[in-house]
Amino acid sequence: MNRRAFVIAGALGAAAPGWAIGQGVRRPRIGYLLFSPVTDPPSRERQAFLDGLREYGHVPGKTVEIVYRSAEGETGFMDAVAEDLVRQRPDVIAVSGTAAVLAAKKATRTIPIVILALGDPVGIGVVPSLSRPAGNVTGVSFISSELTAKRLQLTLECVPRVRRVSIIWDRQNANSRAESRAALAAASKLGLRAESLDLGSDAELARALERLATERPDLLYVTFEGGLAAANRTVIAEFGLRHRIPIVTGWHAFTEAGALLSYAPDIPSMFRRAAYYVDRVLDGAKPADLPIELPTKVDLVINLRTAKAIGINPPRELLLRADRVVE
Repeated sequence: MNRRAFVIAGALGAAAPGWAIGQGVRRPRIGYLLFSPVTDPPSRERQAFLDGLREYGHVPGKTVEIVYRSAEGETGFMDAVAEDLVRQRPDVIAVSGTAAVLAAKKATRTIPIVILALGDPVGIGVVPSLSRPAGNVTGVSFISSELTAKRLQLTLECVPRVRRVSIIWDRQNANSRAESRAALAAASKLGLRAESLDLGSDAELARALERLATERPDLLYVTFEGGLAAANRTVIAEFGLRHRIPIVTGWHAFTEAGALLSYAPDIPSMFRRAAYYVDRVLDGAKPADLPIELPTKVDLVINLRTAKAIGINPPRELLLRADRVVE
């Protein structure tokens, strides 16, 4: 196995020995599992989670130990990385994204798993119900597919000329597949012609963008789930700017990178909220008794700088409704 796949918490300065010095008492151990690389300094999402833990009195390196593991974006490493984390005997595993959640669920049926952010845990078979998750999984979900129609409606308000939509999604991601289907259905109801492009590698993405540069759809819809598209958000956003093709997504980081519009929950807030679930589990609560929570607020973000660059003039009414405008 590639050694890069294992990101040791101590190297990031967020973990400490499992036994409190001078006390002989094992600190609670939190596993943190990701498909994408774990960055240092922390991403906004991870920092929000750490801040949330501190609100409940869990201070990494003092009162709790955090053990990080990442597949470094390599699908083939995900199961082995999850299994390695389970061998560290964490008291709870915090996990984000479809690949990581499925790998954690496969690796253990007994260690509590807290979802930091995930599209549809019911749809991919992680839990039978949001209100009664059963098993060892609970946490926070954003149900991105249910927001797909609204994203397209908002885009049509911003760009009324849209008639043809290309949808790109990561075929290795079950939630991305579900959102692509929802986008196709929503586009049809809105009278739009839509095509779905499933991608499995950076090379396939490059070929797809090359074709789209020639065919020039009126809109590019990028599915929300982390993975291939999220890792290449700057490349995709720059493609849209270069070819004057508006991009809509459920990922605010895309809009900040140069996409036109996003309609999505605040992911850092979800990571912070997930700290509550970790606290409850460390206090003895069972995941089966903790309903999976949905975000209470969804934000509209418009990149006005991108709009001007690709020749779009968003209606003033829409800009006033936006929760944030990137200028």
